[in-house]
Amino acid sequence: MLNIVKRLLKLADNYAKNLKIAFVISIFEGMFSKVPIMVVLYVIVKMHRNAITIRDAWISGIAIITSVIITALLRRIVDHFQSGTGYEIFERERMKIGDRLKRLPMGYFSEGNIGNVMAVITSDLVFIEEHSIRTLSKIVTGYINMIIGVIMLMFVDIRLSIITIITLIVSVVMLNKLQKVSVRNSELRQWTQSRLVSSVLEYVKGITVIKSFNMTGEKGDKINREFKKYRDVSIDFEKELVPSLRNFENCFAIATGVIVFITAYFTLNGELDMSFMLAMLIFVFQLFLPFKVLGDVSAIVRIMETCLDRYDLIINEKIIDEDARDITLNSYDVEFKNVSFAYEKENILHDISFKVPQNTMTALVGKSGCGKTTIANLVARFWDVQKGTVSIGEKDVKEMTCDSLLRNISMVFQNVYLFNDTVINNVKFGKPDATKQEIIQACKKARCHDFIMKLDNGYDTVVGEGGSSLSGGEKQRISIARAILKDAPIILLDEATASVDPDNEKHIQKAINELVKDKTLIVIAHRLSTIKNADQILVIDNGKIMQSGTHEKLIDKNGQYQDFWKRRTKARSWKISKIAN
Repeated sequence: MLNIVKRLLKLADNYAKNLKIAFVISIFEGMFSKVPIMVVLYVIVKMHRNAITIRDAWISGIAIITSVIITALLRRIVDHFQSGTGYEIFERERMKIGDRLKRLPMGYFSEGNIGNVMAVITSDLVFIEEHSIRTLSKIVTGYINMIIGVIMLMFVDIRLSIITIITLIVSVVMLNKLQKVSVRNSELRQWTQSRLVSSVLEYVKGITVIKSFNMTGEKGDKINREFKKYRDVSIDFEKELVPSLRNFENCFAIATGVIVFITAYFTLNGELDMSFMLAMLIFVFQLFLPFKVLGDVSAIVRIMETCLDRYDLIINEKIIDEDARDITLNSYDVEFKNVSFAYEKENILHDISFKVPQNTMTALVGKSGCGKTTIANLVARFWDVQKGTVSIGEKDVKEMTCDSLLRNISMVFQNVYLFNDTVINNVKFGKPDATKQEIIQACKKARCHDFIMKLDNGYDTVVGEGGSSLSGGEKQRISIARAILKDAPIILLDEATASVDPDNEKHIQKAINELVKDKTLIVIAHRLSTIKNADQILVIDNGKIMQSGTHEKLIDKNGQYQDFWKRRTKARSWKISKIAN
């Protein structure tokens, strides 16, 4: 049980001093909380001896009122140091886990970890935040008050204190058994919860496909099974926990009965005063209460430990730039030297080498799955190469922290994601400290200012999750505005006009022209007509560079590029002929 206290103090880090201050104050709170019982014992002894006076009554009343007030004040101070500190701790931890996630390799998110990450952020941290400080207070207060109670009892009657100590030893054994049950079941419960979160995410993300293929029943049944499994695990948890918890509480009930019996026996034998027996009948029912609380919080403690275990797995995951340093680049040419790369066991790139000189445009051409997007991802260091080097400005990207690398890169891809926030905040994502005038200027260059002003609240319009209230072309232009605002020297462009209508294509092409001025540009080309003016075209096939050169040179050579161009030209010349009746 004390292990969770150590873990929470470690998690608190520099806030731990506030919690330790609260622990110290809790000792005094525990002492003052016992004053009314001692006063009652004093009054009963006086009354039994017919020696009580008005003065004694006044002293007793003042002592009880004073102790209650002081106890309340100390509790308020403890809450101040604990509760307020708890929110500070978990605000910091959420920011820490967010920073950690952006520095993990993309492979981490494609290995079935999404459900686990979502469970930690949306469930585990919330559970710990809601229960940790209150539980911490109950554990510390329980141990402190129990120790104070035993010490007080030693001064009254050593025999009864020995019975109390034996009871506590037995209860600790029972508590350990209770904790073992909790450990086994809480781990299963949290694992089942991760499965449930993953299933819900999969269902929500794929709802369009599910509805279009009329598979709502089948996929709904899968989620239903996960909900039922989580329900059954939770019920089994309670069923196995209750007997152990009942035995733990029975231990105190039996001990209370034994102390009452022995006290009465000693009193009838004349070994104890009647006044002492009456006082013990009051005191004994308060003696074990603080420690009994530990049984009530045992299940919560175990779930918290499982939550912390899962959180630690993410925090301790090896980050991609662990040994890197913050580097300021002086030039922005991009170079691949003998690069080979594989997703797990699937080889994608095979010993490729090329250079993109600063302020030039290089286009990547090839069939789907040939490795074009992988090259762009390796420039941004979403993954690390298994062989060779990727460098920018003659600096290996592995030597650079993610922040120092990515501040030099802007990315515009076909699949645009906008946050459930205002238009201005989505654009501001490219430069958090940008002024509104800078944002408007970027939007004008991206050809999206006019349609933004037609929205209900202009730049303050909330676009919905993923930009659901905007068309694909509108989202694309906002993403380009974001990149223009960032003004990074290197642009990675997965040709943004490939899947939009002609009207949007015209606006987007003008926006891209504004974006790429005086930049080092790598374009993943889908429409060959848009890369005719590229300084360099690389034809990729099966992870290898098959051809390289300008459009003019490649069009005159036999090879894949010439074939691509001929097929493209032929496709543009097709027309619908009238079919005779």
